[in-house]
Amino acid sequence: MIASAPDDLHLTLSMTFTDLSNPESTMALMALYEKEYPGLFHWMGEVNLVKQAQFNNHHVPASPQNIEQWSDFMAELRARNYPITIHSDIGNDAHPTYYLHLMEKALARYPDNKIVWAHMGVSYEQTRLDAREHISILSRLLDQYPNLMLDISWRILDDYYFSRPGNQPLYVDFMNQYSERILPGSDFVAFRNNTYEVYQEELNVTSRIHQYLNDDAFRNIALGANYFKLLNLDYQAPAVCL
Repeated sequence: MIASAPDDLHLTLSMTFTDLSNPESTMALMALYEKEYPGLFHWMGEVNLVKQAQFNNHHVPASPQNIEQWSDFMAELRARNYPITIHSDIGNDAHPTYYLHLMEKALARYPDNKIVWAHMGVSYEQTRLDAREHISILSRLLDQYPNLMLDISWRILDDYYFSRPGNQPLYVDFMNQYSERILPGSDFVAFRNNTYEVYQEELNVTSRIHQYLNDDAFRNIALGANYFKLLNLDYQAPAVCL
């Protein structure tokens, strides 16, 4: 980026180093990034509050006490006006809301931070959460915390939630209602076996629900109006032609 900055592409770089269960080094690393790469990083995350998929890799969920220890870097994010994307599983199929209290604690403790809840809080450990219960949880927290946003990245949402019989109208209505609080994304991970064809498939799957949104929601979510607003970018999403 420093040596060969593109002149026809906007890239937002994000700091993903933070261990939310051991946050002590975060401020020093943020300072190092700004020293080495001034003005390039404008986001934090995806960082893991609780991610059950990583339990076998020694990931430990952040505790309520750990969440209190985020105060210095969360204050710095507020000062810089940077969002933070947090992966925080709601629960799992055996215990549907087992971890929800952790995200609720983070939101209550840092209501003035721009927090993006990754993947609407679900994971491969939770593929059978009732759609109405899921939407009720998300709606309650969106209503309570005006700075909270959701992202609809990762194909798990379409595979196990949006595309299930009877679910699609529920989620479409929800996304239309909260269209200014939702960000799109692919959650595509770059590694050797993920070809461009795989990326195209992932993008198609994660974007499939967009075609059912109303015009305002399509512009806010799919055409990027929410993203531009969140980062205070000097871009305008195109209007939807009738």
